[in-house]
Amino acid sequence: MNKQYQKIWKLALPYLKSGARKDFVLHTKGVVKAVEMIIKFSGQGDESLLMPAAILHDTGWSRVPKVLQSSDEARDKLKALRLHIKYAPEIIRKVLGQIGYENKKIKKIIEIVKSHKFKNPKEINKRILIDADAVSDCFKEQFKSDMKSYKAIKRDLYNFRKKNNKFYSKVAEEIFNKEIEKRIK
Repeated sequence: MNKQYQKIWKLALPYLKSGARKDFVLHTKGVVKAVEMIIKFSGQGDESLLMPAAILHDTGWSRVPKVLQSSDEARDKLKALRLHIKYAPEIIRKVLGQIGYENKKIKKIIEIVKSHKFKNPKEINKRILIDADAVSDCFKEQFKSDMKSYKAIKRDLYNFRKKNNKFYSKVAEEIFNKEIEKRIK
């Protein structure tokens, strides 16, 4: 991770640590790793937009009430998801503004982040972030953390991820399938 991304990471960390739904620091590390892999193996995507988007995509959880984050009610889960998207732009502007990112890039990064849930975007950078968010679920540390957060056994979480994680790119799907199979072994 280059120095600029390290600065973004440092400023994002307090927001990521304050999310309660799961370990957002660990999750974000996985998303960053997945973005790097997808860009490398596909040759697509704008790293200068995707890396900040990956680091900042779940910072909005820091403002979602903890009661909503921990609820098992479908209605509350959906509301929490929507709120984390609603709160992210303000945090992104603040963080990227502190390190001197230009407004044009900040706007693009916000649009990428806003599209990582509830959307079916056509733009490649938006699709890569969505794919990276899903790929991160299968990395060893994240998978174990999710088992704990969601009180799930390995087989159930494996089956849930295999059924529900969908991808725009073949590269992301291949990375996911390779990694998820390691989790069940």
